[in-house]
Amino acid sequence: MRFLVTDESKRLARWLRLAGADVELMPAHPLSALYLRAHNEGRVVLTRNGRIKTGGLVRVVQIRSHRLEEQLRQIIQDAGLVVDEAALFTRCDRCNVELAEIEKSAVSDRVPPYVYQTQQEFYTCPACARIYWAATHYDRAVKFFERVQHA
Repeated sequence: MRFLVTDESKRLARWLRLAGADVELMPAHPLSALYLRAHNEGRVVLTRNGRIKTGGLVRVVQIRSHRLEEQLRQIIQDAGLVVDEAALFTRCDRCNVELAEIEKSAVSDRVPPYVYQTQQEFYTCPACARIYWAATHYDRAVKFFERVQHA
């Protein structure tokens, strides 16, 4: 799914990216630019801003809760988000760019020695060059998303 998240919900945007969704951040002002971008890019607007309304050609989901878990449940229910384990951690949580696999030897001086010794697969963001690997945070995130989907 493709979302346009207003900038007061940066944490939500980050977690949606971790779930594999294509998520762009944008200020809510001017509204015309927000609506135009959402329409042109086929994005659902996610916002806590009450001035942004569904209408015309743009779908808007008003996020009701301050709690991340409840926000994600609402998006699953109201926007039809499907969290697929295969899509988890496939996007940079900062840049929204799809990650690319990188050879282990290419990250030897870019990750902590323990990580280099214990991990076999590494991914990088082509935009910001950040390095990713599946450590304990990956298992916690998988369990979090399972809890969100099945509650």
